[in-house]
Amino acid sequence: MEERRKDTEGLKVKKFKRRARIFFSTQGSLDVHFFLAYEAETHPGPETVLDVLDSGKTFIPLEDIMTNDILLVGKTEIMYVELSRDAPQEPQKSLEIPVRVELLNGEIMEGSFFSDLPPDRLRLSDYLSYTPQFILLWGNKTDHILNKARILSVKHR
Repeated sequence: MEERRKDTEGLKVKKFKRRARIFFSTQGSLDVHFFLAYEAETHPGPETVLDVLDSGKTFIPLEDIMTNDILLVGKTEIMYVELSRDAPQEPQKSLEIPVRVELLNGEIMEGSFFSDLPPDRLRLSDYLSYTPQFILLWGNKTDHILNKARILSVKHR
C-alpha cells in the first residue's frame, strides 16, 4: 500500500484554491473552493474556474467551504457561478458586448461579454453560438460564469 501511494504522489498536479458560490437549477447554492492548476493546459498562465467548467469533465471536484468535504459536482445542473474580484481587472478580450441576461429561473443579470472571435463573427448571436457551454459575464464588482443551457434570453444593453 505504501509503495502504491508513492507511485501516485508523482502524478499529482499542484493546485491552488479559488473561492466561489455556485447556484444550481434546483434553487440551492453552495460556497466552494475550486481546485485550479498553476499552469493551464489551454492557455498561458494559471487555470481559471471557467477552464474547469468548460473542460470535458462531467463532474468536478470541489471543496465545500462549510464542511471541508470534497464533493464531485455534476456540471449540468449548475445555473451560474458567482466570483468576486479582490482587485479591478481588465478583460483580456478585445470586443465588449454589454448585455442584459435573463436566466430560466427569472433572475436578471447585467454586465459585458468580451469576445476575441474573428471579425466576421462579432455579433452577440455569434458569441453565444461559438463559445463553450459556460461563458463569463463581467460585472462591476462581481463576475458570473453562466451555463448557456440555463439562459432564457440575452439582449444588448
